[in-house]
Amino acid sequence: MTSEPALAEKHAWRATFGAPATRSPVATAILGLLALAMVAVHVFQLFTFTLPSGQFRNLHLAFSVAIGFLALIETLQPSRRLVAALGWLAVALTAAVAVYIHLEYRALTEVRSFLPNEADIVVGLLLLALALILSGFQWGWTIPALALIGLAYGLWGYMLPGDIFFHGGIAPKRLLAYTSIPYFQGLLGGLTSLSAGTIFMFMMFGGALKATGAIDFIVKVGFAVGRHSKAGPALVAVTSSGLMGTVSGSTVANVASTGALTIPLMKRYGFKGSFAGAVEAVSSTGGQLMPPVMGLAAFLIVGMTGIAYNSVMLAAIAPALIYYAYLMLAVHLRASNLGLDARDIVLDDDGVSLGRATLRQWHLMAAIALLVWLLVTGTPAGLAALIAVLTLLGLDALITIITGYARPAAWAEAARRILNGLIEGARSGAAVATVIAVIGVLIEVLTVTGFAQKLSFFMLDLSDGSLFTLSIVVALSCLVFGLGLPTSAAYFIVALFGAPALVELGVPLLAAHMFVFYFANLSAITPPVAVAALVGANIAEAKFWPTAFQAVRLGLPGFLLPFLFLFEPQILGLQGHLGHQLIAIVQALIATAALNFAIEGRIFGRISLVERFILFLAAFGLIYWLTWVELVSLAIILAIAARSYFSGRNAMANSGA
Repeated sequence: MTSEPALAEKHAWRATFGAPATRSPVATAILGLLALAMVAVHVFQLFTFTLPSGQFRNLHLAFSVAIGFLALIETLQPSRRLVAALGWLAVALTAAVAVYIHLEYRALTEVRSFLPNEADIVVGLLLLALALILSGFQWGWTIPALALIGLAYGLWGYMLPGDIFFHGGIAPKRLLAYTSIPYFQGLLGGLTSLSAGTIFMFMMFGGALKATGAIDFIVKVGFAVGRHSKAGPALVAVTSSGLMGTVSGSTVANVASTGALTIPLMKRYGFKGSFAGAVEAVSSTGGQLMPPVMGLAAFLIVGMTGIAYNSVMLAAIAPALIYYAYLMLAVHLRASNLGLDARDIVLDDDGVSLGRATLRQWHLMAAIALLVWLLVTGTPAGLAALIAVLTLLGLDALITIITGYARPAAWAEAARRILNGLIEGARSGAAVATVIAVIGVLIEVLTVTGFAQKLSFFMLDLSDGSLFTLSIVVALSCLVFGLGLPTSAAYFIVALFGAPALVELGVPLLAAHMFVFYFANLSAITPPVAVAALVGANIAEAKFWPTAFQAVRLGLPGFLLPFLFLFEPQILGLQGHLGHQLIAIVQALIATAALNFAIEGRIFGRISLVERFILFLAAFGLIYWLTWVELVSLAIILAIAARSYFSGRNAMANSGA
């Protein structure tokens, strides 16, 4: 019989390698070693830039695919031996492909760059097949299917009718070369370079945050905020889910993780299930819009535009704050209308004050603050994330050793937390790298065939030079593509043809891509699919359609702000000086607040139907491009708010008398 200390040691070892419930200890051990090796290679490359870019991309993708297949083997039942054997075969083939490309790199780029031999073709096909299969298991089969459709279009596009779809066709050998070798495009192209140099390090940062207790601290912050508001548990959901975007890269993961706690709390204190599910869905969707660590599509902006990540992050700050300010006000007004007041309710946290929790986890905030400072001061994004990771894990190890100095196991515990953080981050980075590589294949085909450019020109013709008409077409395209695709896929497809069309009409490059980015993210709460609302409704045990419509109502700024990016890009800091940006931000805050008042029918007290209608019109007038319309709208909003305030005071005075 195995002793209890031995069992504890075994479970600690498994947890160290990132899979406490693994069904294949061998796969877990190899995965852990590969993950640590992957981290070491990336750190070495980031500091020394020794490897040629193509070799580094090859190693990055090879590590990612091998780790992905090992992660799948971990989850298999012992009875599924054939599937496990195929998984091990895939790992072996991945290693063979990586070694071949690494050793033949110079010959591929200098000798056979336009004349690949048979071995090159076989290796290219193997790499493509492995990446497509793995991304299908990890992310669903939509993205691999799109990549295959793109490849088929590259081969047989000459058979299609019409000016938009027709092209001269690409020979099979040349098409395969565009997918990986010897051109080092597609799977091994620019997006994989972005994944290796930047995204992987941010995934490492997320893994380090998880391993050092960030999730518990985020929930604690949420409870601290919710305790002082009428909305209570709803504010817990808004705060914790927004902050969770710093750790998680997935809207659905945010809903599932924080929603399991916050949605039952909201229902218990009087909110309807559909409203509770919608609050969590909208809060989690906003997590992908919240700097400093945003969703995967934000990194794709960097890859597609060449704009530095710190510029993208800085531009995203004001819209994200407006988005969450609206949501916080919305749940507060709903609580007031329902007569709820959670300030007198003891929320079910662990009893530890926020101050004590902050003292315990000060190193988390220090690492996040360091990351933001490095990004703002112009440090390359990947290097900034790596420095933040090393700082966080180093401080966590130091605290673990100091607080447990009397325990012999303190050093071992510190080492285990470091390894766990590194492996957790490598797992996340590897999963993202594979799907990014497959997306790169589709981008390459659509670019080489000229389809993206022709579709962009078609949209310009359709809009007849009207920016407003074009913006509606692009927004609808994002929402339609987002119905069946992950956010990242919906973004890059529309960004290929929609963003260039917007730029052609004079929109700044970053504003055009932020427009597409926002609508791609908001497809998660847009019916009829609305996957985030669907998960929230399931947790809340509520009907889907009411939850989805509530989500659209609560996420309304997310649908309106992108139009400001086009017509008033100063809100992103892209035009004018800081004063212009601050004025635009204040206008947007007041306009969204007025929308909230109009929809909920409440300011300081109930307002009439006529006042609600006037407020609704004034909200849109406040962000109109004519100054006199904006001033009149502002005066109307302030007048109605003042009337509500004094009416409320008089009512209280009369009731007291």
